[in-house]
Amino acid sequence: ITSLSMILLLTFSDLSVEAMALNNEQMVNGDGSSGRYFLRHLQSSTAEFGRQSSIVGAPPSIPFLSFTLLMFGSGFWFADVMGDSLVAEKAKLEPESSRGHLQSTCYACRFFGLMIAAPLSTVIYSKYGPQSVVMLMAGLPSLILPLIYNLKEKKDVEVASTKEQCGEIWNTVCSRAVWQPMGFVYLYNVLQVGNAAWKQFLKTVLEFTSNQLNSLLIVAYVLLWLGIMAYKKFFITWSWRSVYLSTTLLNGIFSALQILLIKGITFGLS
Repeated sequence: ITSLSMILLLTFSDLSVEAMALNNEQMVNGDGSSGRYFLRHLQSSTAEFGRQSSIVGAPPSIPFLSFTLLMFGSGFWFADVMGDSLVAEKAKLEPESSRGHLQSTCYACRFFGLMIAAPLSTVIYSKYGPQSVVMLMAGLPSLILPLIYNLKEKKDVEVASTKEQCGEIWNTVCSRAVWQPMGFVYLYNVLQVGNAAWKQFLKTVLEFTSNQLNSLLIVAYVLLWLGIMAYKKFFITWSWRSVYLSTTLLNGIFSALQILLIKGITFGLS
């Protein structure tokens, strides 16, 4: 699904066209009307864009781009659920002394990949444009297909009916050892309301460039990987209460720093 969605995006749209922001003095279209953006072909000059766009096609529309990204994300969500299930089954075989190391190692590898992919994709996008990035997004997920045949699974296993499976899930959820910690984790995640307008604030108010926003994303992935490694090396022996209290306190500190930035209180760092 992930590869096919990006192949559709490559096939039915022109990804060699990008929007370029203009200065206030340049915000005039060819017909004399004012405008904030113009389209520039990566392989042609602005004067040639009208002729080239009729040949190579138009950039993707918002609905089509949203659909392909939804399908791309859905494929990864399916794969993520399957990967978590495999890790959970394998973790049952861990001895009590090393319980939790397998899952933390898998997440460390996952976030290490994100940490490497973020700067790499930024460089590729800046040098070759979005088409090269989408081509990688279409090709790389398909590389795991040959590995599926190496997964050991039992064939012709009797599968319980949907009613029986739902009953088993309900009996599990009714256990206090399950619903109490899971309810806490669910409420904890629900109450972490993200600031959806933060990137827009950085771009329009603080005038961050695209490279600066990408740099922040890279730093975030690096810190994420360092956090996983710190948990694996030091905090894995802590109680869950201590881990949640310390991480919540740290999250509150960074949230307070965001509020200070919005208010313009930067302690002379700007």
